[in-house]
Amino acid sequence: MEPEFAGRVALVTGAAGDGIGQGIARRFAAGGATVIVTDSHERRTQQVAEAIGRDHDATVAGYPMDVTDRARVAEVLDEVGRKYGTVRILVNNAAWNVLGDIFEYDFADWDRVIDVDLTGPFNTTRLALPGMREAGGGAIVNISSIGADLAAGSGELPYAVAKGGLNTMTRQIARVGGPHNIRCNAVALGLVTGTRFTDIRPQLIERVLPDIPLGRAGTADDVVEAAAFLASERAAFITGEILNVSGGFYMRN
Repeated sequence: MEPEFAGRVALVTGAAGDGIGQGIARRFAAGGATVIVTDSHERRTQQVAEAIGRDHDATVAGYPMDVTDRARVAEVLDEVGRKYGTVRILVNNAAWNVLGDIFEYDFADWDRVIDVDLTGPFNTTRLALPGMREAGGGAIVNISSIGADLAAGSGELPYAVAKGGLNTMTRQIARVGGPHNIRCNAVALGLVTGTRFTDIRPQLIERVLPDIPLGRAGTADDVVEAAAFLASERAAFITGEILNVSGGFYMRN
């Protein structure tokens, strides 16, 4: 049986870290895709791309890219198109978060969170869409958060606002992309270990566990498999959906 992503070019943003983004890139490589690893960290991007290619005997290329830099995003998509073919799978994983009391929240931090978590996915999506339409279709997966709906508190307001906007954008892109065989879905994360957010707040896991019906925190693999499913032909009739991957934590309110 042919690997499920064979012949597809998959681009993953924020993919040079140790967690979800790299896991998704590795899953696509294992599934036969040509994988484009992008991240704002130049040296790490190249190292991770080389490691994934070696580990999975796959074609993997690394491109340093800040999703807030539209010119750079356009440059990367153009070069990838010429070298490897049209990006048919896009995973918007790059994210940023700065916690703080909204009464004193720094305006620059607000701008950065919104720029990376909402405007960034718009930049990559907007610039990838024409190629997908011309190629006959594609799949976009946005990595979102259940925080968009939980009203967890002012400390997470910018992040929640950005992810709420991302969920709305997911449905809008699904609506306009459908006639062109372009699907767009989102994976809304709950508490996931090994992320920057849980690493800097380890006490959060113990406090939140009683509210998770499945009794454990999520792992990167939980998210990776959900994203891979939505990007695959197994989800060919699914679009505009926000898939909560939270062990049931999203129901706490």
